[in-house]
Amino acid sequence: MALDSTTPENASLEDYRSAAQQLLECVDAGDVEGAQSVIDDLTHLRETELFRELGTLTRELHEAIKAFHYDERLADITESEIPDARERLNYVITMTEQAAHRTLTMIEETTPLVQWVAEEGERLAERWQAFRQRDLDVEQFRQLCRDLDEFLSHLQENGHKVTSQLNDALMAQDYQDLTGQIIRRVIALVEEVEGNLVQLVRISGQRIVDDPQRSERKQSEASERMQKGEGPSIPGGDNEGVVSGQDEVDDLLSSLGF
Repeated sequence: MALDSTTPENASLEDYRSAAQQLLECVDAGDVEGAQSVIDDLTHLRETELFRELGTLTRELHEAIKAFHYDERLADITESEIPDARERLNYVITMTEQAAHRTLTMIEETTPLVQWVAEEGERLAERWQAFRQRDLDVEQFRQLCRDLDEFLSHLQENGHKVTSQLNDALMAQDYQDLTGQIIRRVIALVEEVEGNLVQLVRISGQRIVDDPQRSERKQSEASERMQKGEGPSIPGGDNEGVVSGQDEVDDLLSSLGF
């Protein structure tokens, strides 16, 4: 009454249907030993499938990690591009700070000049209105003319200063083009690293994502056996029977048929 669970690559629905029928027959016939035998065979069939799934997943994850380990592109990213990206971002921060300081300095130097023009122009406008209304005597009119000459002279000088400082403030913004290119390169690098990590997660978690309930059942059934398994080598501990390198992992998986 035992089930043939050794020949099929995957336990099919027919295997479980046949076992269920046999179990019902044994129960109806009052055959306790036969029912227990069918249950044992079902358990063995389930454990065999679980072992095969875990082995396949382990092999895929192992190969993915090996591929990442020997990927020259990943090595370039880790050894050179990430440090380079860090330096580039620091450079962007430095340029941004310098541009901000230059712009603020130009504004601080320009503001008093513009304020003087506005205030002095307002005072002269009031006196000019008084002149047009014939409220100024000859001496006041002469003083107004002298003040206008001085104002126009300062206005021309301050105008050149304001223009120069505004141009400097504008030139201080030229960092944006360069920093924009740097930031776009760093973004591309981050996206590439993200893609690699997503690929690794996809490989390792594909079966779990495909059937979450099935994964939970496997985790529950395998929990006790996993506690008895061996992990990586731990310095100073008893490492007998523990795999210690990529080659040994390869050999172990190959010996188990994965």
